[in-house]
Amino acid sequence: MQFLRGGNAYFHHDFCLNSLTTNANRDMDLDATFDCSGKVNVNDWQLSRTGLFYRREVDNTLFSQTDYSFSHVEINLFGCVMPGAIAIMDLKHLINCMEMQLKILNRHERPVTISGSCNNDNVNYFSLRRMICEFIVYFRMYMNSIKWDLNALETVMPEIDKHVDSLFDCLKHFLSTLHSIPDSTLHYAASNIGNKVIKKIDCLFGRAKTLFLFQCNQPEFHLYHMHIELRWFFVTLMHSRTTWFQYHTQLEEFETTAEMVINDLLYSTLKIFERLALNWTIDLTQKTPYCCTCTRELWLMFQILVDSLGERKKTKMFWDVVNSCIDRVLTKNQSQVIFWHRSVDSSLPDCKNPELFCIWIIYHLSLLYGYSNDGVYLQSNSSRIKSNCEQVEKVLKAYVCKGGKDGERDELDVELKIIIPLLLDLIINWWQPRVPIISFLWDCFHKRLDQPFLLQTSGPWALSLEKKTATDILKQINDRIYGKFEHSKESSYGIFLHLIGTFLKKYGTSDLKYWNQIKGRVYTKFSKNKVAEFSESGLYNFISLFITLAITADTNVCITMLDLLPSTHELNNDYNKKCNLIWKGKLACLLLFNERKLSLGSIAGHFTETINLISCRKDETSRSMMINFVDVLNTILAGNEKMDLGEFNFIGGWIDRYLLECQKNRIGSLLEMIANVFEKCIILQVSCNNSDGARKMLDALWCFVASRVRQLVFDPVLTGDNYKIISKLAVIFTLEAVREPATAKKYKHSAVSLFQHFAASIFVKDIRITLYYLTSILENEEAIQNLKKEIPNFDTILIQVCTNLLCLIRCKAIRRELIKYMFQAWIKCSIVGYNVSKEDIRILQNYIINLNEIKEIFVSDYDVYEFKNNDEPILTFIISFMKKLNTLKSEQEKHQYNAKCKTYFKNLEKWIMIPITEETKDSELTFWIYRCLGTLILCISPMLYTKNQPNDMLRTLINKIILVPENSTQSYIKQLGKKIFSMIMLGLEKLNVKSDILLQAMIRDIFDQYLPILIVEVNSGCSFKVSDTLLKCFKDVKNEFLRMIFEMLMSNFYNISSDNALHKHSNLITWLIKTLLKEGRKYPKYITEHIIQICSPSIFGCYMKVHDHHPHKLHTIDFINDIIKNPYYEEDKFIREKFQTAISAAVQKYLMTNTQFTFEFIRSILSIKKSIIINIFPQIEAIILYAEQYNRPNAASLR
Repeated sequence: MQFLRGGNAYFHHDFCLNSLTTNANRDMDLDATFDCSGKVNVNDWQLSRTGLFYRREVDNTLFSQTDYSFSHVEINLFGCVMPGAIAIMDLKHLINCMEMQLKILNRHERPVTISGSCNNDNVNYFSLRRMICEFIVYFRMYMNSIKWDLNALETVMPEIDKHVDSLFDCLKHFLSTLHSIPDSTLHYAASNIGNKVIKKIDCLFGRAKTLFLFQCNQPEFHLYHMHIELRWFFVTLMHSRTTWFQYHTQLEEFETTAEMVINDLLYSTLKIFERLALNWTIDLTQKTPYCCTCTRELWLMFQILVDSLGERKKTKMFWDVVNSCIDRVLTKNQSQVIFWHRSVDSSLPDCKNPELFCIWIIYHLSLLYGYSNDGVYLQSNSSRIKSNCEQVEKVLKAYVCKGGKDGERDELDVELKIIIPLLLDLIINWWQPRVPIISFLWDCFHKRLDQPFLLQTSGPWALSLEKKTATDILKQINDRIYGKFEHSKESSYGIFLHLIGTFLKKYGTSDLKYWNQIKGRVYTKFSKNKVAEFSESGLYNFISLFITLAITADTNVCITMLDLLPSTHELNNDYNKKCNLIWKGKLACLLLFNERKLSLGSIAGHFTETINLISCRKDETSRSMMINFVDVLNTILAGNEKMDLGEFNFIGGWIDRYLLECQKNRIGSLLEMIANVFEKCIILQVSCNNSDGARKMLDALWCFVASRVRQLVFDPVLTGDNYKIISKLAVIFTLEAVREPATAKKYKHSAVSLFQHFAASIFVKDIRITLYYLTSILENEEAIQNLKKEIPNFDTILIQVCTNLLCLIRCKAIRRELIKYMFQAWIKCSIVGYNVSKEDIRILQNYIINLNEIKEIFVSDYDVYEFKNNDEPILTFIISFMKKLNTLKSEQEKHQYNAKCKTYFKNLEKWIMIPITEETKDSELTFWIYRCLGTLILCISPMLYTKNQPNDMLRTLINKIILVPENSTQSYIKQLGKKIFSMIMLGLEKLNVKSDILLQAMIRDIFDQYLPILIVEVNSGCSFKVSDTLLKCFKDVKNEFLRMIFEMLMSNFYNISSDNALHKHSNLITWLIKTLLKEGRKYPKYITEHIIQICSPSIFGCYMKVHDHHPHKLHTIDFINDIIKNPYYEEDKFIREKFQTAISAAVQKYLMTNTQFTFEFIRSILSIKKSIIINIFPQIEAIILYAEQYNRPNAASLR
């Protein structure tokens, strides 16, 4: 037969094989080979759609088809087509053919150079594989189809029985040759190069042209894949054989066969493992034990098959078989070795690190349990998952016994760094929780905590222990558990802490038995004496462990840790670094309690004694410990808004001593912390939260801080650059004494004594303290009123202090600052103090008028006289400011003057509206405040204005006092703003509005809100009245600004929407225009010109667009009448021509598009002023002629 020939004869017929198989096996699928995708990508779990798994090989084995008929089927075996029903009778011959093909493959046990195209004696090795697999599949299918047919069995079995054993022997012999394959074949031949298409041959069968795709003929690739394919088929044959012969004893032989296959797979895995570089950087989760994707697929198929049979027939489960094999690796015991063929040694080679290998292979085989029975990868959600914890514990126990516990292994930490990530994934994500695994790992560390190489050696936390703060320690531990954990940047001990932390985070609270077991394992390894013997590294590792347990399981671990840590009271040169680290560990506990919002009072006793002790020392270690404590306390106080954790326990006498002993650059941060917590507690008290913690904290601050602040103002060395924060604290204590005099009195303080001490004491060394203290008081209106109640001669003291200050101050900058604040205080009192005693304000007024900086503002003696004697000096002062500005010539002088003005009126918008409410809107004070504001904007708007700056003083002020947000409850502001509307507009006129888009938008918003208020209905809606304050704008405003107003009104409020509705303000503007025209000569002539040029086009355009009976039609006719009757129209030919031009433009624009309304418009004008239409008639005639000439629509009707 042709298929028995070798060499070229075989190849020449091989290209037809696909066609022959397709035709002969058209009713039977015998194609069963792995489809290799090359090296395994750990992130790609998709199985090949054309591989054995998706060809349902596992299902075919477990649920073999028994009713398949071969009666009318032809099959192609080894290139020969024969009837399927009788091909089995030639089994011996077929076995010989198979053996011959296997020998051809085995000729290439030695590797050849891999190239893009291989030519190996013109042999297609893929076809060899496929033919062998097809034969095995056919044999298995045939035998399964007759296993329940006794007649067929009696007919067939006698003929083939002896050949069946030959078939099995032949397969075993081939399978036994795996160990003779060179390692290079396992490492390199198993790649997807074997599946690459390299040839395309066109063959003609009759009239059909067929395209064949040939795989690369790399013999090593196909030899390896033949081995793994036949292992699968051999196991399936063994399973089927137990059924054919119905031998129950055959189950043991099946288990042995499965074990031999897994043993062989472990052999190839060991070859991969021995080439791995086991160092600090390797990640074995990314290194798979599979030569290629087909090997992984084979492992999966075995896993599903063995587990399924184990559940159905009570045979060994997959892990049982695997564990039997890896036990040999672990113990290196080959006395019970299993083999395919007695003449071939099938023992596994020695492994350089058997424990690591065993955990690695168990890990990756566990991941295969993430596949469903259908081949879908569900990860840890798969229902197939089975734990192998006992075997892992067995491996770890062996590891511990072989030096892991005592640190005798050469690469112990490298190994643990590799092992722990594998175990972490298994016990956290895949298996049920088991503490013994953690216990065995703990055994590898607890005796070696003193070793420095356990500390982190890279990454952001690789700092020396001296540089790490308590916050750093806690953050590192938190990041290790809750953050993005990077194994490569952690030590083996750090990874172990990550494991134990992650385990407890997941299971520690759900089932306390796990936490109790771990707690028992850990606590029993430590005592106070043992911890005291630790080196600096050992202490750090001890602290890291206990805080990890506290974070993830039980914060009471912190109390145990505090009890175990040595005392920090005794210092010496050898103990200083350890003492500092112990203190940081304790502070980390404090931070954790704060983070979890637990009472700090329960552990305060572990700190207060040490704090009081080290605050008295002057050595560097004690200073460093105090710095760490103050930083932690600052974090705690800044992070808690309720002050309910017992923070007051940490405010004590140490503050007084620390301010004397600490570095000068630390004073400011401590005082800032005290000031912030002081303000926070006052807010809590004032808001009626009844916070007991805030009350106790205020008591502690009065007890331990108030006296020290009083002393600080006498010490220029301590004050230095901290004068602002010292002044702030002085103000806080003073105002708190006003609010809570009983508490101040309890600690021998009062508002009077504090004010006199900080404001009037001649012993205050730094004048800036008094300055900032006074200005802070003066900026707080409520504080001033409260102090006046407590201090009868407050104003006298204030003036005296200011006089003394100005006499003492030689620095011009500080002097200017004081004058500025005094002047701001006078402005505030003059505006919002309308109802108070004039004498009190006049005291300050008489003082400041004698200052040179203020005298310079007045341009004449008369202005000074007016300022001194006028009942409204603030208005005189504002007008004087304007006069002074008008006298300045250079831009630089004006710029400096504007800056001075802004400083005097700084923060005006923050306090000016405080006295005005719904209840006080009609009061004299409210009217006075708005009068002052109107005068301010009218006179000095250029000084308050900054071009194109949305938050300049002018815009901010107008937004506050004039414009009202939508849905605001302060609607009364519009009625107040109405009173000063003309003053606002006349003030804005002084600015260059055209060049500032933001200013234009603000003016538009003002008109939008105020037009409905300034123009109101009268006579039951028959007419409207325009308020005098609006008309005043048009009398006094200059030409260009008025033109801008008309343009803004018409463009924004005199238009038609898409639904032909006029803007809601259009009627109001119509009445405004009507009023301006009827008043005639009361207003400048240019108003009439602007109305004709700017307003007419919009009015006429709306006339053409509104419906027939819209009121705007009549308003337009009235508008034309008002223009013609206006005295300026009759007198000025230019105005008449402009109006005629406006009408002509409207007619020309709308005659073609809106013919009916245009002629209606013309008729209306004819009835009023016939001459206008007569003058524009030529233009109308020209339009009609143009329409007729170019055949425009409606041309005839136009004529």
